[in-house]
Amino acid sequence: MSFKNHAVVITGAGGGIGRAIALAFAAEGAGLVLNDLADSLEGVADEARRAGGRAVAQRGDVTRPADMAALAERCVREFGGLHVLVTCAGLGSAGLLVEQDEDAWTRVVDVNLNGTYRAIRAALPPMMAQTRGRIITIGSVLGRMGGYGFVTAYAASKHGVIGLTRALAYELGTQGYPGITVNAICPGYVRAGMGVAMQSTKAGPMSGEEIFERYYKRQVPQRRMMEAGEIAHAAVFLALPASAGITGQALNVDGGFVMS
Repeated sequence: MSFKNHAVVITGAGGGIGRAIALAFAAEGAGLVLNDLADSLEGVADEARRAGGRAVAQRGDVTRPADMAALAERCVREFGGLHVLVTCAGLGSAGLLVEQDEDAWTRVVDVNLNGTYRAIRAALPPMMAQTRGRIITIGSVLGRMGGYGFVTAYAASKHGVIGLTRALAYELGTQGYPGITVNAICPGYVRAGMGVAMQSTKAGPMSGEEIFERYYKRQVPQRRMMEAGEIAHAAVFLALPASAGITGQALNVDGGFVMS
C-alpha cells in the first residue's frame, strides 16, 4: 500500500471523478478526508473504508474559506498531517455568454477557480510545516483549448486553474518548498459526473454522452470517452514519491483530444 501513512484531502468527493479518486487512494491504504455538499458523501466514505482506506466525511462548501480551513484542520487532527490535496469540486454551467447572467458566470468561477484557491490556501500551512506535499488540481481540456461554444464560463475558470497551478508550482519551488509539487490533471470527456449530465446546446438539452458522440468523438484519436478511474490513476501517480520531479504540469488524460 503506497499511501498507508499519508493523509489525503479530496474536495468534490461525493461523486464522479472525485469519488473515483477517493476509492483509488483508499485502495492504496490512505487516510482520507472527503469533502462535498452532496448527500452521497457519506456513502463514498463507506465505500472508501471497504476499499481499504481510513476515511471520514466532512461536509463543506469550497466557496467558504472557513469550511476549507476546517477541512484541513480535520485532516491534521485525524491523521497527523496533510500530505495530498486533490481539488475535484467543480461546477458546469453551459450557455451562451450573451445569454448567461452575471450571477451564473460568477458562480462557475467562484466554485471552479476560487474554490480551488481556497482549498489550496487552507492546505498549504500544514504542507509547508512538513516541507512536503502534493497538490493536484482538476483542470480540463477546455482549459487548454477554449471549447466550442456554450462553455465560456467553464473554460475560463479551467484556464484559471491551470494558470494557478503553474504559478504556484514556481512560487513554492523557488521560495524554499521544492518538496511540495503542484500539478493539474486535464480530463477530456469523462463518463461520469458532469461529463454525462444534461447540457445546453444549440440543438437543445443533450446528455454529455450524446454531445461527445455527436460533436467530439471524431476529434479524439482513441474514439472514446475517458473513464473516471483513468483520471484517478493519474492522480495517484502524481502523488507518488516517484513523481517528485514533476511540478507545474497540466497532464491531459483525454484519449488524444488536445493533440488532435
